[in-house]
Amino acid sequence: MKHTDPIDDLRANADRMAAILRLLANRERLIMLCRLSAGEASVNELVELTGLAQSAVSQHLGVLRDGGAVAVRADAQTRYYRIADDMVRSIFDALCEACGEQSPAGTTP
Repeated sequence: MKHTDPIDDLRANADRMAAILRLLANRERLIMLCRLSAGEASVNELVELTGLAQSAVSQHLGVLRDGGAVAVRADAQTRYYRIADDMVRSIFDALCEACGEQSPAGTTP
């Protein structure tokens, strides 16, 4: 079994990782993705969660969809979103774990 160097792995995936991190570099998208990490959610649910206008939520979801982070499913008049990229899901698992280890003020308990 060949062991690879983490630096070599990052170098090989740096462009993709940088693109994913750009998608995540927005407070509202982080909140939406955090909710989506628990499962599928409708646009209306994400509007309620964020307090943003429906058009703003749709714009953020469009950015995430165009970047491949989320996928959409239509059911009659309702659109449901879910995380579609395994790397985004892995990053969110790590973020949730890191946030759980931090107090609200950002210091470790």
